[in-house]
Amino acid sequence: MTVSIFLVRAVLEVAERSGAARADLRAQIPLDWRCLEDPETRIDFPEFERVLSAAVALTGDEALGLHVAEQMPEGAIDLLGHLAAHAPTMREAIEIASQFVSLAMDGVHLDVRSEGDELLVRYMFPHSTPLSDRTLAELLMGGVVRLARSFTGPSAIPRLARFEHERPKHHREYTRIFGGNQRFGQGETSIAFADAIADQPQMHRHPELYDLLRVEAQRRLDRMASAVRPTNRVRQYLLALQPSRIPHISAAARDLGMSERSLRRHLAADGTSYRAVVRSALEAWADRLLRDSTRTIKGTATALGFANATAFHRAFKRWTGMTPGEYRRPRDAPK
Repeated sequence: MTVSIFLVRAVLEVAERSGAARADLRAQIPLDWRCLEDPETRIDFPEFERVLSAAVALTGDEALGLHVAEQMPEGAIDLLGHLAAHAPTMREAIEIASQFVSLAMDGVHLDVRSEGDELLVRYMFPHSTPLSDRTLAELLMGGVVRLARSFTGPSAIPRLARFEHERPKHHREYTRIFGGNQRFGQGETSIAFADAIADQPQMHRHPELYDLLRVEAQRRLDRMASAVRPTNRVRQYLLALQPSRIPHISAAARDLGMSERSLRRHLAADGTSYRAVVRSALEAWADRLLRDSTRTIKGTATALGFANATAFHRAFKRWTGMTPGEYRRPRDAPK
């Protein structure tokens, strides 16, 4: 999973505005800073996590994700921001964002749909540490609100914004941005707007520029996709989901923009299967969750979708040759 250098620049720029000294950022973030000058650069997701963590620590701004979403320039998400800004309607802007979100960060997926009289946008993104998860959710969801307001003005208040993390200390900032219609500790990260506002026309759109940007965005996306093997793409998709919500292969294929038959064929060409990639993703999730010392093994089993701790114990030992308890022990502990 990789992140565009445009987004890295935006985080660093807002961190500086929030009081972090550039010298301190350079000292705390193990990054080849020359890469900031190359628009083609992408960094690995763990590197981006370290950028986020250092920026929050140095600014003391726990709501940094929300503030980056508010303050970053339109070009901070590569072509995606410019493209969405010239879409005919807010609905199409969000749909185009779901199509090209990988330009900013691969491994992120948006599910956009109408449900009743609402436009619902559901985010699936790579989970890691609590700080990283919360900051990334703030950045993504705050970005959708900013996009909506660029079409309809400050009246674009979501009907409901759901966050998987618990209510943070800076929850008043959420009220300012989401109008008090936010809920924490939910089963998904999603945001809903009144469907009626989604189709209001964009007054400042530029149709010719929009078409040109879309062609270039597709060219870049195709170039990225050609460099990523199907198995890695499926694994990125699965790691962006909560492990208990991993779908049947038919739903996964639909989300990835292909038929189930094509997905099976691509995975077979890589010498694997959907079941094997799911197992690999669950192993990665188990590793992350077991490294969190505040989470019980029973809680980890539940989060991974196992019926009970015993079933998880058997599966984990089959994967690694160790029980979850043995795996969790410090490697240098006396035998």
